[in-house]
Amino acid sequence: MNRPRLNETMRHHFTEAVEASISVTSRQQFFVWTQSAVQGLVPHEILICGVREFGSAGLRLHHFSASRYFKQPQFDAVADPQHGLLPRLMAMPGWADGVLLCPSAEEPRAPCRLEVLVSGNELRNLAVRMVPATDGSVAAVYGFSRLGQPLDATLRHAVEVLVPHLHHAFVRVLQNEREQQQASAPRDERVVTRRQQEILLLIKDGKTNSEIATLLSCSQWTVKNHIQNILRRLGTSSRAHAISRAMSLGILRPD
Repeated sequence: MNRPRLNETMRHHFTEAVEASISVTSRQQFFVWTQSAVQGLVPHEILICGVREFGSAGLRLHHFSASRYFKQPQFDAVADPQHGLLPRLMAMPGWADGVLLCPSAEEPRAPCRLEVLVSGNELRNLAVRMVPATDGSVAAVYGFSRLGQPLDATLRHAVEVLVPHLHHAFVRVLQNEREQQQASAPRDERVVTRRQQEILLLIKDGKTNSEIATLLSCSQWTVKNHIQNILRRLGTSSRAHAISRAMSLGILRPD
């Protein structure tokens, strides 16, 4: 079976997108790039990026949306570790072999779990491509939704040739963010105290404030105060973000 080829117009858009990707170094530039140069090749309103970041065993989802319908509640549902996009993809046979299109162009049938997620969270449609890691595992997943063209072989090929360049650009953005975080960390003192590091480790293990207080023989108020100081020192706003930041700074080791 012959593979589809980009027509002359799409080849022009592809070249333009790849050349423009070289200058992408920040999250804002990445969003502008995907909403400008990339649109000529794969017109979309929402881009979901799932990337295995430094110090993390799983994929962390990010989204870039120009849709007024896709808001935080919809993204939270898509990012849900138990019932969201990633577990539903992993449950589909052969999903990592190429570009998966949803809804499928097959004969009418009962919608699969992925289609229910897509239709129920304002995504409308979805084209997903996996990026493999050197060890054969999944390094990243990229999904385009609310696509402005038919879900056919032409779109599948466009996504297939674009995603490697998309991945390189986004990994560069994440690496720059990590380097900036490390550069902003204090050099003349510990980022967190030893006791705060203990608490971070217990939070990473899923312990509640009450359980941490019992293990460290202190009050819950003391634990809460430590956690507030940890969030402030790391420049984060949640426990999960603090754990991610602590691992990126080397304060905690990945499992």
